[in-house]
Parts: sequence; C-alpha cells; structure tokens
Amino acid sequence: MKKDVTENPALRRIANQPVTMRHGDNGTRRVGTVVPPSYGNTQGMKPADFNVFTSIAGQNVKRAKLYTAPEANVPSKPRSEDAPQQKKTKEEKLLDVARRRFQLAAEAESSGRKEALEDLEFFSGKQWDDTIQRQRQMDGRPCLTINRLPQFVRQVTNEQRQNRPSIQVNPVDDGADVETARILQGLIRHIEYDSGADAAYDTAFFGAAAFSFGYFRITTDYSGPLSFEQEIRIKRIRNPFTVYYDPHAKEADFSDADWAFVVETMSKDAYRKAWPDSELSHMEDWQSIGDTGWIQQDGCRIAEYFWRERETHPLVQLSDGSAMLRHDFDALAEELGISDEQKQSLIIAERQTEVERVRWAKLNGLEVLEETEWAGRWIPIVKVVGDELDIDGKLLLKGIVRDAKEPQRQFNFMKSAATEAIALAPKAPFVIAEGQLEGYERQWAQANTKSFAYLQYKPTTVGGQPAPPPQRMNAEPAIQAINMAMMESTDDLKAVTGIYDASLGAQGNETSGKAILARQQQAQGANFHYIDNLTRAMRHCGRILLDLIPKIYDTPRIIRILGEDGAPSMAAIGQQQQLSPEQTAQWQGYERIYDLGLGTYDVTISTGPSYHSRRQEAVSSIIDLTKSYPPLMNMAGDILVKNMDWPGAQEIAKRLHTMLPPQIQQESNGNPQLPPQIQQTLAQQTETIQKLTQQLQATQEDLNKGLSITKLETDSKERIAAGEQRIRELELSLEAERIQIEAFKAQAQSMQS
Repeated sequence: MKKDVTENPALRRIANQPVTMRHGDNGTRRVGTVVPPSYGNTQGMKPADFNVFTSIAGQNVKRAKLYTAPEANVPSKPRSEDAPQQKKTKEEKLLDVARRRFQLAAEAESSGRKEALEDLEFFSGKQWDDTIQRQRQMDGRPCLTINRLPQFVRQVTNEQRQNRPSIQVNPVDDGADVETARILQGLIRHIEYDSGADAAYDTAFFGAAAFSFGYFRITTDYSGPLSFEQEIRIKRIRNPFTVYYDPHAKEADFSDADWAFVVETMSKDAYRKAWPDSELSHMEDWQSIGDTGWIQQDGCRIAEYFWRERETHPLVQLSDGSAMLRHDFDALAEELGISDEQKQSLIIAERQTEVERVRWAKLNGLEVLEETEWAGRWIPIVKVVGDELDIDGKLLLKGIVRDAKEPQRQFNFMKSAATEAIALAPKAPFVIAEGQLEGYERQWAQANTKSFAYLQYKPTTVGGQPAPPPQRMNAEPAIQAINMAMMESTDDLKAVTGIYDASLGAQGNETSGKAILARQQQAQGANFHYIDNLTRAMRHCGRILLDLIPKIYDTPRIIRILGEDGAPSMAAIGQQQQLSPEQTAQWQGYERIYDLGLGTYDVTISTGPSYHSRRQEAVSSIIDLTKSYPPLMNMAGDILVKNMDWPGAQEIAKRLHTMLPPQIQQESNGNPQLPPQIQQTLAQQTETIQKLTQQLQATQEDLNKGLSITKLETDSKERIAAGEQRIRELELSLEAERIQIEAFKAQAQSMQS
C-alpha cells in the first residue's frame, strides 16, 4: 500500500508500518492474511491499530486491476462516489493549527531573522565578504579584521548591568495593602535571585541591543525532588532564534500575543529516550515520512507550543459588590445548600464575558507528545526588542550593529590597505638594463628576502653599451590618505552608535567632573531607548509573576523574602482556614499570615543605580559633608559606618549609635523626646488613669457583691443601678483621659517636626 494515501488516521498508521510480504501462487506479492497477536507488537502497533489491521488483513481481497493513468479530458469520478473521509480528531486539529501558525511566524520573521543572524555573525568577527576574502587570500594580500563593535555594544549593555531595572509592587484597590505588597515584592526578589534572573535579563538585553531581539521565559518547577510544592523560575533563552512569536501582537510589550513556539532539534536517540511510546519512536526510516520540515533522517524538531483559548461565560454581580462566573457561583451555591430563590435574590446584574486561558503542548509536527493547561493568563515568554520600526505595516527590528557595519567594513579595508602599502614599500621593483644581471640572476632574485653584503651586476647592456647601476622604482604609498580615511570611518562609527570619546575612555577637553559626566550622559541619552524597552518587558514580567504567585503559592507555607539590601527574612503565607492545627501552633511567632490572593496589585519599574551603588554614593556624600561640617560625625557617624562594606562595620555602627545623644537615640528608635511640660502633663494624666482604674475595679467588686446579695436576699435594685451608673461614669472619664493623652502626643510630634 502506498504511504499516506488515505485520510483515515488508523489506516494511515497501518500503511506506514513495515509489513511482511509473501509470494502468491502466481508469483505476485500480497499481504499475509494470518497475523498472530504478537506480530503487531513487534511491528510497533498499538492495540487499537492492531485490531484494525487484523480485521483488514483477515478479509478476502479480490484482485484489483493494475493502476493506469487516466487519459486526457476524461472526467474523474465525482466526489460523492469517493469513500467518505473520517472527521478529524481534536489532536489532528491542534496539529493543523500549530503547523500553520509556525509557518506563518517563520515566513513573517524570515527576513528579520536573516538580518539579525548576519548582524550577530558580523559582531563575532565575520566582517568580510566571502568572495573578497577568498580572492585577497589567494593573492597573498592582507585581509585584517579590527573588530571595534564590541566596545560600542558593551557601553550600552554594561550601563544596563550597572543600573538594573527592578520590579516594584503597589496596591491598587481596598482589598490590597502596603504590607502585603512588600511581601510580594520580597518574594519576587527571591524568585529572581533563586532563578539567576539577572542572566536571563542580560542575555535578552544583549540580543536586543546587538542584533534586534531577545527573549526570556517564566516557568514553574517543584521546589525539590520530594516535594509537591511548586515555585516560579525565570529562565534565560540563550538562543533567541529558537523562539517564534505571534506576528500579530501589537502591544509595546507584546502582551497581546495569542501564541508562541520554543523549538529545539533532537537526535533520534535522544527522542526515543524521552518519548519511547511515541509513534515516531517505533519508525525506523524517518526519511520515508517526507519533507515536512519537522522530521529529518537523523533527528526531529520538538516544539513547545503556547496558545490562548477564549470562551464566553455569563458573569454575575452579587449584592455585596463582588463578581463571579455563573458556573462558579452555581457550584458554590450548591455546596452551601442555597435555593434557587435565594440565588436570584443575591444576583443584581448579569452579563457575558470572555474568559482567556493558556494551553501548552509539546509536539513534533506529527503528534502531540504532552499537553496541559498553563496556570497564568499570559504567554510566559517575554520579548525584548531594540529599535522598532513599522514600515508600511511590516515590522523592522534592528540593533546597534546594523548601522555600524559599513563604517566597520571601511575601517577594516583601510587598515588592510595601510598594512599592504607599508609592507610592499621596500619591495619596489628594480629597473635594470637587459644583460646587467647575467650570471647573477639567483642573487638578485633573493634580494628582497635575504640580506646580502653586496650585489654584483654588469655595467653594460647586452649590446655592450655602458649602463647605470640598477635602481628601484620608489613610489610613495598614500599612507596619509589611508590614515585620514581610517579616522573618518572611526568618526562614522561613533556617529551611528551615538557613543563618543568621553564614553570610550578617551581624554578630551573636559577637565571638571561635571563636564565629563555630561559628555558621558550624551551617549546614555542616545541609546536610552534600549534600556527603556527592557523596562517595558520587565513590567510585563512582573505582571506575569503577580498573576502566577497566588496560583502557584496556593498552600500555607513559610517563604523566604529578600529586602532591597538583599537581607533575607521569612514570612508566612496562606489562608487562615487552610492551616492545620500543627501549623497554627508552629506559626505563633509570626505576626501575620499573608493571603497573597486578596486584593489587586500593579507593577512599576524603578531604574537607577543598585542598592550597593547608592550605599557607596551615600558614604562619599556624608564624608564630603563632614569635611564642611565636622560636628555631623557626632550625630550621624553610625549611619556613615553602617553603609560601609568592610568586616566589622555593623558592630562599630552599633557602638557609635550608643554614643549618640539620648534625644537622637530615642528618635531613631521611634520614641521622640517630648518637651518637659508635655512630659509633666502626660505623667499627671497617667496617674489619673491609674486612680480611675482602681476606682473602677473597686466599684465592679461591689457590684458583684450586690448581685450575689440580690440572688440570695433580694436586695434593692436601686443599689445595683447606682453601681452600674458609677461604672459608666468611670469608663467615660478613662476614655476622656485617653483622648487627651493622644492629643498631647500629636501636639508633641508636631512640635518635634
């Protein structure tokens, strides 16, 4: 049977299996009709395929006529007479859509990928055209590559490393609070540190700055081999050319992308080890599948495929202002035993809404190997771009290298030309009359390669006429013009990259620190859009993390968070009702258990020097300030030493803090020193509160005695009422004293400020 001639997947799989043939009585070949149960397994068939195969092979088959090509102008059978096609399965539909989308992305990005790859190769040092380089090498001419591009690219990438953008979490609605935002931000810092996210950011930013684009991704993984708790990871994508992104994404951070691929090429052995039960693993001859672009004879393409699915569901708004999907509300009402009448009374509004979910699959182009649902609402692949231009609807991306290639080529050519001119200068040819070298040809042939004490020649020509000594035809090479061309190409490199001498470390006319800093900031301003594009990508990364955290960290646990200075601390997260009695007892030392699923939070990005850089700047500024005002050391010496990075600095800072004046110590500890008159008033009020408290306790004891007597001796109700009135009066007096003390404290704080 010819392979892939039927649309029936079961028959197609059977047709692609290697089957044993036997000869018939008339010498023709036909499929064997007796197939033992073990035979199908040896052929790599699944049980369902084997049943279909045996039912087909066991039938009596009538000999068919040999196939002959139809004659011209003979109409073929109408489609209705053909065998009906089987309806495509869900897996086949998924594969069809995935293949079309991959082809769409490959075609849309083909020119951009080609240019980006050329830029990367040029950056790495492949800067001569192959034909020109081969010709110059055949001619023995120099073909130099003085690669100056890395220093220009690193000026931009290293500036980003020195001033890393950081994710800031802020509360948005009344369900969120600043303290929970601090925990979320500390958790994100922990995720970044634990994942090595700086490498992911740096790799993506280098790709964007150098050759136009880069990627990093967010994944989840178990916290350990023996744990069921998952954690979030930020991973780098070292080769950005393995990512194929939705070309229809329009947002600046590409957050509206509906699908994306991350591909890799696997060898046969690696594939069969990873998926031994795959249909492709049971096939020996991969080349027989045909040219699909996914399968080759020695390996295949494996793709991680993310895509969004949208479904429309009814959304209900409840009487308390909250909103839920209708099916979630119905399930909750059924669990709580709420009747239909009560449900309708709780619903005040209803509308249709579109709900998005992200699916993930791993496939080889012919079959789906794995499939599941992603926990978040966005495609977890973040794209970072360089220069972004929309030219008549076509997206053009480029980096620093793109416009710097021509000046760099000119520089290489002029450097080679200068080297060639200087090297050939002492080898100018001799002008010799015919016959002067007779008998000395070998000596003169080596004149340019060996050092001779003298060179002999004949002073006459062939005709016997006197002739002058041989002389070189000295021609002055155009070294000056070549050097001027090299200087112009260097200036062109600076102009197209926006990075000038001050940023490259060259000494200029600037002498003051402010003037040098201003010149350096010119280069930062010319290329700031690269860092700005990274901040957009990191903001989208922060939104993905905020969306994932409540879904991944959904069980009560103790987590590590990191402060701005990198200092670690522990926090308890989860919902109170989820805690077991053991956890409740163990977590008594924590002031609060944070529910990360409550409230809405947003992300902003702060860009600037790192925390350690700011500490160094603070030390330098305080030292300069103490030179102008020496008494400052007595008031802020502990702060100065605290920001220094050397062993024992923190201990010395603590000792200096104890030597500060008492008033400053109390202010730094959160207890401001109050004026004497306010301290006296507060002392009087405190004494009054103590007396009132004693009276209240005595009156309460009398009242209790009165109640006992009432029960036993039926005492008068007037005494009980009088006692209760006295208690109310004392409570009011205590409350008035407390209010007065708070007023005094507020007045004291205003006087201090």
